[in-house]
Amino acid sequence: MFVSIGDVRLYFDVDGPALVPDGPGMVERPTIVALHGGPGADHSMFKPVLAPAAAFAQVVYLDQRGSGRSDRSGPDQWTWERWADDVAAFCDALGIKRPVLLGTSSGGWVALTAAIRRASRLGGVVLDSVMPGPVEERLEVFERLGGPEARETARRYWDGEDVQEDWERICLPLYSRRPGGDPDAADRMRRVRFNHDVIEHFRRSLAGRFDPWKQLGRVTCRTLILAGEHDPVATVSAARRLDAALDAAGAPHRLHVFPDAGHGVFREAPERALALLRDFVEGRESGGT
Repeated sequence: MFVSIGDVRLYFDVDGPALVPDGPGMVERPTIVALHGGPGADHSMFKPVLAPAAAFAQVVYLDQRGSGRSDRSGPDQWTWERWADDVAAFCDALGIKRPVLLGTSSGGWVALTAAIRRASRLGGVVLDSVMPGPVEERLEVFERLGGPEARETARRYWDGEDVQEDWERICLPLYSRRPGGDPDAADRMRRVRFNHDVIEHFRRSLAGRFDPWKQLGRVTCRTLILAGEHDPVATVSAARRLDAALDAAGAPHRLHVFPDAGHGVFREAPERALALLRDFVEGRESGGT
């Protein structure tokens, strides 16, 4: 389905109803808006892993501007602020009053930017594998997981060199710490409609513009942080720094670290992540790890 937001049409899909029968009436359920990573990937990254969440919430999957089936727009509109404002306008257009934004990887950057700009309009934010560690810290994790070759390939990739094939062959498999690897990874990557122009824009310039640390005091909505202990890009130490910063700001939040997970805990540990998501959406979140 498509909805027009200003100058673009955005594609979205839905799992589960917003209203369910309850005796003689209808009860409204919370709505989760899922924001994919990449950037330049699409909502299919969440399928089928988020489908069980439809048992306790309506799940709305959004292809962000420039990604998937949504209109591409142009590089001048591929910014964290534009994507965050698109989410707000999208929710307004569909009448979603207090969404829970669930962002994975760079989708979490969009969700966090939305929380900084419009926290009062949100029912909460779930940040899955979001905060990037310093470059040297990320390189150290890649070397620990994949040796000197992985470290050097990651360094060259982040320096803007044309090493896409080596990155996909050497570094991307290190995102998962599941025994035997991620069994759905190959099929999932084939399903995605990538916009490689957005990916290159992110790699060469946009990644360096994400610096929310001084603005975290504006995040007043409930926040759930999920991090993998062995994530080579959104490092666990960066997640702990985010936890400490939100704690200093007095924001209601929880951090959960998954000791055997890599990047993307909903894919790495779906049952545990979905249980935490349900507790968060229903207001029963427990203490963090």
